[in-house]
Amino acid sequence: MKINKWILLGIFFFAALIRFVPHPPNFTPVIAISVLSVALFDKKQLQFGFPLLIMLLTDAVLGFHKLIPFVYASLVLAGLSGYVLKRKVSTFNMLGASVVSSITFFLLSNFSVWLVGSLYPKTWAGLLQCYTMAIPFFHNTLLSTGLILVLMYAMYQLLLKSYQKIQLKKFN
Repeated sequence: MKINKWILLGIFFFAALIRFVPHPPNFTPVIAISVLSVALFDKKQLQFGFPLLIMLLTDAVLGFHKLIPFVYASLVLAGLSGYVLKRKVSTFNMLGASVVSSITFFLLSNFSVWLVGSLYPKTWAGLLQCYTMAIPFFHNTLLSTGLILVLMYAMYQLLLKSYQKIQLKKFN
């Protein structure tokens, strides 16, 4: 595996540790990891498998719940916005990927809360109530996805350039 992939894997594992420290609800790196995995890995196994592996490992410590299959599926679908970044990384595309992936995750994960849970009646009004009650948490999802996406990408570029400079000095 090339060094750029090892750098990326290291950054993702480091970011995943955020799940273990106290944080505001829905302020986690998992959507950003899903987006960047699709954007920067070439193999589908890493693009979609690595974020799920991180979730599986961290959920093994944090605890599993009945919504996990839906959450994992939401992350995979949210990660699809990484294909925009795969074509061209720009501020606009990062912002767009953050917004689209956060909305995708919000819609799918909260739909599963309504579908599987018992908090809301299984009616259109119940579904609307479920989404309405989740709105106060959405800003954390959006903020964490955008902020962590930009920070991880910047860290990746910085470490990659540092490694390349070290390699050049070795051969000169």
